[in-house]
Amino acid sequence: MAVSVPAFAQGGHAVTGITGINFNAGYDFGTLSSGSTAYSASGAFRGPPDRPPVNAMQYARELVVQGKYAEADPVLNRLMGRTPSKDVRFLLGVTKLGLGDADAARRYFERSVHRGFHYHPGSMSGLALAEIKLGNVDAANNILARLRKQREACDNRCERAPALNAAINVVEKNLT
Repeated sequence: MAVSVPAFAQGGHAVTGITGINFNAGYDFGTLSSGSTAYSASGAFRGPPDRPPVNAMQYARELVVQGKYAEADPVLNRLMGRTPSKDVRFLLGVTKLGLGDADAARRYFERSVHRGFHYHPGSMSGLALAEIKLGNVDAANNILARLRKQREACDNRCERAPALNAAINVVEKNLT
C-alpha cells in the first residue's frame, strides 16, 4: 500500500493521495497560497492581501491534497457540525487514513459513501483501503465487487467511469 507519497493533482481535477483515493472528477480543488491560514470575521480563510478569501472547505481540500493531514483534521472537524456535507466526511476519512487511524477512516467513509442513487467511488475505495489496513480483506473484496458492478452498469460511458476505474485500480493494487 502506498503510504508515503503526498497527495497531488492530476489532469481533469482527479486527485490521488497517500492512499490512492480518487477525490472525484467533479471537485475543483483550485490553488491556494501557503499563507491562506487565517480566519476572517465571516469564517472564511484569508490569504495574502492580493487574494480573495477562500472558504474553509476549499482550504481543507488543499491541505488534504498537499498531504497535510494533521493540519486538515481540525479544519474539517470544525466544519463537521456546520454543514451536512458528505464531502466533509469523505475528506475526514482521507485525513484519518493518512494519519494512520483506519478505524476512524472507515467510519467516515461509511457515512460518505451514498451519493444519490450511486455510491461515491472515492469513498468506496477509501473504505476498502481502511478495511485492508484493518485486516478485513473479505470486506475489501466485497467493496471491489460492488465497484466492478457499478462500472459494468455504467459500461464506461457515464461521467463516473473515470472515477470508478481509478477506484477499482487502487483497490486491486492494494489487495495484491
